[in-house]
Amino acid sequence: MEVQSARASGMQIIRQADQQVSRSSQDLAKVAAHEPVKNGDGSVTDAMIGLKQGELYAKTGAKVIQTHDQMVGSLFDVQA
Repeated sequence: MEVQSARASGMQIIRQADQQVSRSSQDLAKVAAHEPVKNGDGSVTDAMIGLKQGELYAKTGAKVIQTHDQMVGSLFDVQA
């Protein structure tokens, strides 16, 4: 089993957040145009919740990357 670095995991979370925001934005546009939506019940509420989830995922991914960078920086400081 391959273990990803924290940085790679953070980037993967951000990619998933981007996909979530894209899907939710498309769903919101479909709701506004009165077109059928594949996911959820097709409400504005579902689309807005999806957008908020995407935002939180992106913030989480960024925090993972930031923490990784701080840890690596600390390791370099210890070795210096």
